Amino acid sequence: MPWPCTGVILAGGLSKRFGGRNKAFIRIGGQRNIDRLMNVYAKLFDQIILVTNDPAAYMDVDALIVTDHYTQRSSLNGVYAGLFAARHEYAFFAACDAPFVKPEMIALVLDQIDGKADLIVPSTDSGYEPMFAVYRKTCLPAMVWQLERDLLKIKGLFRKVRVKAVAEGDLRTVDPELVSFFNMNTPDDLVKAEALYQANC
Repeated sequence: MPWPCTGVILAGGLSKRFGGRNKAFIRIGGQRNIDRLMNVYAKLFDQIILVTNDPAAYMDVDALIVTDHYTQRSSLNGVYAGLFAARHEYAFFAACDAPFVKPEMIALVLDQIDGKADLIVPSTDSGYEPMFAVYRKTCLPAMVWQLERDLLKIKGLFRKVRVKAVAEGDLRTVDPELVSFFNMNTPDDLVKAEALYQANC
């Protein structure tokens, strides 16, 4: 990797559409989502951070555990906490409910770090993927500005920092079906995840 980078896992969602179940601990093919992601991160990062407001639940996870700085429950708050705690200038973020993240996909995004952009984010026909992106510490002031004004949409940052998009064509060279972006938000998604696992295991 050309630039040192911290790996951050976001595990702070309320899982309302999942009946309150902690999606990090849901098993696909017998393995917890959090363990799948940790195995991928361990190959790429020398520092791994887990952002959660329930630290006690993750005592068996070998990561630096941090909690939100602000009271609002939002992805932006989690990204801020992870980026603030990172010892490197750059940090890569993914959510704990993404069971099929490919290390090659992360590496592709990391390879786009050039010392100029503040945010490196995949872009597909479905839009940007801000929960599978690299953030630079230069984003922190803009994040604080938004959080202090209760402006919680991450895409609000896109007008305040230098953004570098990673094109879908490049993404598909290492992940043709873009399964790295698959998130489990509902019980139906769990059924889909099991089917994807069975089809690819």
